[in-house]
Amino acid sequence: MLAKIFGWWEGATIGTYFTVGRRGEFIGKDQFGNKYYQSRDHVSYDGRKRRWVIYDGYADASKVPPDWHGWLHYTYDEPPTSSPCRSSDGKSHTCRI
Repeated sequence: MLAKIFGWWEGATIGTYFTVGRRGEFIGKDQFGNKYYQSRDHVSYDGRKRRWVIYDGYADASKVPPDWHGWLHYTYDEPPTSSPCRSSDGKSHTCRI
C-alpha cells in the first residue's frame, strides 16, 4: 500500500489515479499494458486537450509504441484504437514518425 502512495517509480501513485479518474478520459491500451488518456475538460495553453500515458510498471518512455507516440505528441488527431497507422495501399504497417 505504501508503494502505491509514495512509489512513483513502480507505476502511478494513488494521487495520479485520483486525478486521472476526475479529469481523464480513457482512450486506449497498447500491447505493453500502458493506458492512454485525454483530458475531459481542461485545455492546454495552446488550445488542445492534454494527453498522457500511465505506464504498466516502471515508467520508461521507450515502452510507448510509435503510433501512440504520434498521438501523444499531436502528430495524429485520432488515437491508434480508432485509426491505426496505414500505408497508402490500406495495409497495416509499422508507423514511422
